[in-house]
Amino acid sequence: MSVLEAFVLGLVQGLTEFLPVSSSGHLAIASAFFGITENNLAISIILHLGTFLAIVAAYFKTVINLIKEFFLMLWDLIRFKGACLNKSKYRRYIIYIIVATIPTGIAGYFLSDYVEEAFGSLSIIAVMLVITGLLLLISSRIAKRTKGHIENLGPVRSFIVGLFQTCAIFPGLSRSGTTMTGGLVMGLKKEEALEFSFLLAIPAILGSVVLKLKDIAQAIAQTDPVAMLTGFATSLIVGYLSIKLFNATVKKGNIVWFAAYCWIVALILILKIGGYF
Repeated sequence: MSVLEAFVLGLVQGLTEFLPVSSSGHLAIASAFFGITENNLAISIILHLGTFLAIVAAYFKTVINLIKEFFLMLWDLIRFKGACLNKSKYRRYIIYIIVATIPTGIAGYFLSDYVEEAFGSLSIIAVMLVITGLLLLISSRIAKRTKGHIENLGPVRSFIVGLFQTCAIFPGLSRSGTTMTGGLVMGLKKEEALEFSFLLAIPAILGSVVLKLKDIAQAIAQTDPVAMLTGFATSLIVGYLSIKLFNATVKKGNIVWFAAYCWIVALILILKIGGYF
Protein backbone atom coordinates (compact mmCIF):
# COMPACT_ATOMS: atom_id res chain seq x y z
CA MET A 1 0.00 0.00 0.00
CA SER A 2 1.47 3.33 -1.08
CA VAL A 3 1.41 6.57 0.92
CA LEU A 4 -1.19 8.00 -1.47
CA GLU A 5 -3.43 4.95 -1.06
CA ALA A 6 -3.05 5.16 2.72
CA PHE A 7 -3.96 8.85 2.63
CA VAL A 8 -7.09 8.17 0.57
CA LEU A 9 -8.14 5.29 2.85
CA GLY A 10 -7.52 7.48 5.92
CA LEU A 11 -9.58 10.24 4.31
CA VAL A 12 -12.41 7.80 3.56
CA GLN A 13 -12.27 6.39 7.11
CA GLY A 14 -12.22 9.80 8.76
CA LEU A 15 -15.13 11.10 6.66
CA THR A 16 -17.34 8.04 6.88
CA GLU A 17 -16.76 6.69 10.41
CA PHE A 18 -18.88 9.40 11.99
CA LEU A 19 -21.14 10.21 9.07
CA PRO A 20 -23.85 7.51 8.88
CA VAL A 21 -22.73 6.01 5.58
CA SER A 22 -20.60 3.03 6.81
CA SER A 23 -16.86 3.53 7.04
CA SER A 24 -16.21 -0.22 6.76
CA GLY A 25 -18.24 -0.38 3.57
CA HIS A 26 -16.44 2.58 2.02
CA LEU A 27 -13.04 1.21 3.06
CA ALA A 28 -13.89 -2.11 1.41
CA ILE A 29 -14.99 -0.28 -1.75
CA ALA A 30 -11.82 1.85 -1.79
CA SER A 31 -9.68 -1.24 -1.20
CA ALA A 32 -11.41 -3.00 -4.10
CA PHE A 33 -10.74 -0.08 -6.43
CA PHE A 34 -7.10 0.10 -5.32
CA GLY A 35 -6.72 -3.66 -5.59
CA ILE A 36 -5.70 -4.07 -1.93
CA THR A 37 -6.62 -7.69 -1.28
CA GLU A 38 -4.54 -8.60 1.79
CA ASN A 39 -4.98 -7.55 5.41
CA ASN A 40 -8.03 -5.42 4.56
CA LEU A 41 -9.56 -5.91 8.00
CA ALA A 42 -6.32 -5.28 9.88
CA ILE A 43 -5.64 -2.08 7.91
CA SER A 44 -9.22 -1.01 8.58
CA ILE A 45 -8.67 -1.45 12.32
CA ILE A 46 -5.51 0.67 12.26
CA LEU A 47 -7.45 3.45 10.56
CA HIS A 48 -10.18 2.98 13.17
CA LEU A 49 -7.58 3.71 15.86
CA GLY A 50 -7.18 7.16 14.32
CA THR A 51 -10.90 7.81 14.54
CA PHE A 52 -10.91 6.39 18.07
CA LEU A 53 -8.56 9.19 19.12
CA ALA A 54 -10.78 11.63 17.22
CA ILE A 55 -13.68 10.64 19.51
CA VAL A 56 -11.50 11.12 22.58
CA ALA A 57 -10.48 14.57 21.35
CA ALA A 58 -14.03 15.64 20.43
CA TYR A 59 -15.54 14.38 23.71
CA PHE A 60 -12.45 14.88 25.86
CA LYS A 61 -14.26 16.23 28.93
CA THR A 62 -16.84 13.42 28.86
CA VAL A 63 -14.16 10.75 28.38
CA ILE A 64 -12.11 12.12 31.30
CA ASN A 65 -15.19 12.15 33.52
CA LEU A 66 -16.02 8.57 32.50
CA ILE A 67 -12.50 7.40 33.38
CA LYS A 68 -12.53 9.26 36.70
CA GLU A 69 -15.97 7.99 37.72
CA PHE A 70 -15.07 4.45 36.66
CA PHE A 71 -12.23 4.28 39.18
CA LEU A 72 -14.25 6.07 41.87
CA MET A 73 -17.05 3.57 41.33
CA LEU A 74 -14.57 0.70 41.66
CA TRP A 75 -13.34 2.22 44.91
CA ASP A 76 -16.89 2.38 46.24
CA LEU A 77 -17.45 -1.25 45.24
CA ILE A 78 -14.23 -2.34 46.96
CA ARG A 79 -15.47 -0.65 50.12
CA PHE A 80 -18.82 -2.47 49.76
CA LYS A 81 -20.73 0.77 49.25
CA GLY A 82 -22.14 -0.35 45.93
CA ALA A 83 -21.89 1.39 42.56
CA CYS A 84 -23.54 4.57 43.93
CA LEU A 85 -24.96 5.41 40.51
CA ASN A 86 -26.74 8.49 41.81
CA LYS A 87 -23.43 10.20 42.62
CA SER A 88 -22.85 11.10 38.97
CA LYS A 89 -24.59 10.71 35.63
CA TYR A 90 -21.29 9.44 34.24
CA ARG A 91 -21.53 6.34 36.44
CA ARG A 92 -24.82 5.54 34.74
CA TYR A 93 -23.19 6.23 31.37
CA ILE A 94 -20.53 3.63 32.23
CA ILE A 95 -23.09 0.95 33.10
CA TYR A 96 -25.12 1.63 29.96
CA ILE A 97 -22.03 1.58 27.72
CA ILE A 98 -20.90 -1.74 29.21
CA VAL A 99 -24.36 -3.29 28.81
CA ALA A 100 -24.71 -2.02 25.24
CA THR A 101 -21.28 -3.36 24.32
CA ILE A 102 -22.00 -6.95 25.45
CA PRO A 103 -23.94 -8.11 22.34
CA THR A 104 -21.41 -6.50 19.99
CA GLY A 105 -18.50 -8.17 21.78
CA ILE A 106 -20.15 -11.59 21.62
CA ALA A 107 -21.07 -11.24 17.94
CA GLY A 108 -17.63 -9.89 17.04
CA TYR A 109 -15.92 -12.87 18.67
CA PHE A 110 -18.07 -15.56 17.05
CA LEU A 111 -18.69 -13.93 13.67
CA SER A 112 -15.27 -12.40 12.95
CA ASP A 113 -14.48 -14.87 10.14
CA TYR A 114 -17.78 -14.17 8.40
CA VAL A 115 -17.25 -10.43 8.78
CA GLU A 116 -13.81 -10.65 7.21
CA GLU A 117 -15.26 -12.54 4.23
CA ALA A 118 -17.97 -9.89 3.86
CA PHE A 119 -15.30 -7.22 3.41
CA GLY A 120 -14.53 -8.69 0.00
CA SER A 121 -18.14 -8.79 -1.22
CA LEU A 122 -19.44 -5.68 -2.97
CA SER A 123 -22.86 -7.35 -3.24
CA ILE A 124 -23.19 -7.62 0.55
CA ILE A 125 -22.02 -4.03 0.97
CA ALA A 126 -24.61 -2.78 -1.54
CA VAL A 127 -27.45 -4.55 0.30
CA MET A 128 -26.26 -3.24 3.67
CA LEU A 129 -26.05 0.32 2.33
CA VAL A 130 -29.69 0.07 1.23
CA ILE A 131 -30.61 -1.06 4.76
CA THR A 132 -28.55 1.80 6.26
CA GLY A 133 -30.51 4.26 4.14
CA LEU A 134 -33.80 2.82 5.39
CA LEU A 135 -32.64 3.09 9.02
CA LEU A 136 -31.66 6.72 8.49
CA LEU A 137 -35.06 7.45 6.97
CA ILE A 138 -36.67 5.96 10.08
CA SER A 139 -34.32 8.04 12.26
CA SER A 140 -35.29 11.29 10.55
CA ARG A 141 -38.94 10.62 11.37
CA ILE A 142 -38.44 9.49 14.97
CA ALA A 143 -36.02 12.33 15.84
CA LYS A 144 -38.85 14.87 15.81
CA ARG A 145 -40.61 13.18 18.74
CA THR A 146 -37.92 11.91 21.14
CA LYS A 147 -36.80 13.91 24.20
CA GLY A 148 -34.93 11.48 26.51
CA HIS A 149 -31.48 11.82 28.10
CA ILE A 150 -28.70 9.24 28.31
CA GLU A 151 -28.65 9.13 32.12
CA ASN A 152 -32.29 7.96 32.07
CA LEU A 153 -31.80 5.29 29.40
CA GLY A 154 -31.65 2.28 31.72
CA PRO A 155 -29.87 -1.10 31.28
CA VAL A 156 -32.61 -2.81 29.23
CA ARG A 157 -32.90 -0.07 26.65
CA SER A 158 -29.10 0.24 26.59
CA PHE A 159 -28.87 -3.44 25.70
CA ILE A 160 -31.35 -2.94 22.86
CA VAL A 161 -29.23 -0.07 21.50
CA GLY A 162 -26.30 -2.49 21.69
CA LEU A 163 -28.24 -4.95 19.52
CA PHE A 164 -28.58 -2.22 16.90
CA GLN A 165 -24.83 -1.64 17.06
CA THR A 166 -24.18 -5.38 16.68
CA CYS A 167 -25.77 -5.30 13.23
CA ALA A 168 -23.08 -2.84 12.12
CA ILE A 169 -20.23 -5.34 12.37
CA PHE A 170 -20.93 -6.10 8.71
CA PRO A 171 -19.53 -3.66 6.11
CA GLY A 172 -22.14 -1.39 4.59
CA LEU A 173 -24.20 -1.03 7.76
CA SER A 174 -23.26 2.25 9.41
CA ARG A 175 -22.30 1.88 13.08
CA SER A 176 -23.15 5.50 13.88
CA GLY A 177 -26.36 5.22 11.86
CA THR A 178 -27.59 2.01 13.47
CA THR A 179 -26.72 2.99 17.04
CA MET A 180 -28.20 6.46 16.62
CA THR A 181 -31.37 4.86 15.27
CA GLY A 182 -31.38 2.49 18.25
CA GLY A 183 -31.02 5.41 20.64
CA LEU A 184 -33.87 7.28 18.97
CA VAL A 185 -36.11 4.18 19.03
CA MET A 186 -35.35 3.93 22.76
CA GLY A 187 -36.49 7.53 23.27
CA LEU A 188 -33.27 9.56 23.32
CA LYS A 189 -33.40 12.99 21.74
CA LYS A 190 -31.26 13.21 18.61
CA GLU A 191 -28.26 14.98 20.18
CA GLU A 192 -28.14 12.49 23.05
CA ALA A 193 -28.61 9.52 20.71
CA LEU A 194 -25.65 10.76 18.64
CA GLU A 195 -23.44 11.28 21.70
CA PHE A 196 -24.26 7.79 23.02
CA SER A 197 -23.46 6.39 19.58
CA PHE A 198 -20.02 8.01 19.62
CA LEU A 199 -19.31 6.87 23.20
CA LEU A 200 -20.24 3.30 22.25
CA ALA A 201 -17.62 3.44 19.49
CA ILE A 202 -14.83 3.59 22.10
CA PRO A 203 -15.15 0.02 23.50
CA ALA A 204 -16.26 -1.28 20.08
CA ILE A 205 -13.04 -0.09 18.42
CA LEU A 206 -10.82 -1.20 21.30
CA GLY A 207 -12.47 -4.63 21.29
CA SER A 208 -11.91 -5.09 17.56
CA VAL A 209 -8.26 -4.14 18.00
CA VAL A 210 -7.74 -6.72 20.75
CA LEU A 211 -9.37 -9.45 18.66
CA LYS A 212 -7.16 -8.65 15.67
CA LEU A 213 -3.78 -7.89 17.29
CA LYS A 214 -2.07 -10.69 15.36
CA ASP A 215 -3.47 -9.49 12.03
CA ILE A 216 -2.49 -5.90 12.83
CA ALA A 217 1.10 -6.98 13.57
CA GLN A 218 1.24 -8.79 10.21
CA ALA A 219 -0.22 -5.79 8.39
CA ILE A 220 2.36 -3.44 9.92
CA ALA A 221 5.19 -5.83 9.03
CA GLN A 222 4.03 -6.02 5.41
CA THR A 223 3.20 -2.35 4.86
CA ASP A 224 5.30 0.79 4.52
CA PRO A 225 5.33 2.36 8.03
CA VAL A 226 5.13 5.85 6.50
CA ALA A 227 1.98 4.79 4.67
CA MET A 228 0.49 3.38 7.87
CA LEU A 229 1.28 6.56 9.80
CA THR A 230 -0.18 8.67 6.99
CA GLY A 231 -3.44 6.72 7.02
CA PHE A 232 -3.62 6.82 10.82
CA ALA A 233 -2.99 10.57 11.06
CA THR A 234 -5.40 11.37 8.23
CA SER A 235 -8.21 9.34 9.77
CA LEU A 236 -7.64 11.09 13.13
CA ILE A 237 -7.72 14.66 11.80
CA VAL A 238 -10.51 14.17 9.28
CA GLY A 239 -12.46 12.09 11.82
CA TYR A 240 -12.42 14.93 14.34
CA LEU A 241 -13.72 17.37 11.72
CA SER A 242 -16.41 14.85 10.69
CA ILE A 243 -17.70 14.61 14.27
CA LYS A 244 -18.17 18.37 14.35
CA LEU A 245 -19.86 18.29 10.94
CA PHE A 246 -22.28 15.49 11.84
CA ASN A 247 -23.21 17.12 15.15
CA ALA A 248 -24.14 20.28 13.27
CA THR A 249 -26.06 18.29 10.64
CA VAL A 250 -28.08 16.35 13.24
CA LYS A 251 -29.05 19.56 15.03
CA LYS A 252 -30.44 20.91 11.75
CA GLY A 253 -32.37 17.67 11.12
CA ASN A 254 -30.82 16.87 7.73
CA ILE A 255 -30.19 13.13 8.34
CA VAL A 256 -32.32 12.06 5.37
CA TRP A 257 -29.71 13.30 2.90
CA PHE A 258 -27.33 10.62 4.13
CA ALA A 259 -29.97 8.00 3.33
CA ALA A 260 -30.12 9.23 -0.26
CA TYR A 261 -26.33 9.09 -0.46
CA CYS A 262 -26.26 5.46 0.75
CA TRP A 263 -28.81 4.46 -1.87
CA ILE A 264 -26.85 6.19 -4.63
CA VAL A 265 -23.63 4.40 -3.65
CA ALA A 266 -25.53 1.08 -3.46
CA LEU A 267 -26.91 1.68 -6.97
CA ILE A 268 -23.43 2.42 -8.32
CA LEU A 269 -22.13 -0.81 -6.77
CA ILE A 270 -25.00 -2.81 -8.26
CA LEU A 271 -24.29 -1.35 -11.70
CA LYS A 272 -20.59 -2.15 -11.32
CA ILE A 273 -21.31 -5.71 -10.19
CA GLY A 274 -23.61 -6.09 -13.20
CA GLY A 275 -20.78 -4.99 -15.51
CA TYR A 276 -22.47 -1.81 -16.71
CA PHE A 277 -19.20 0.14 -16.28
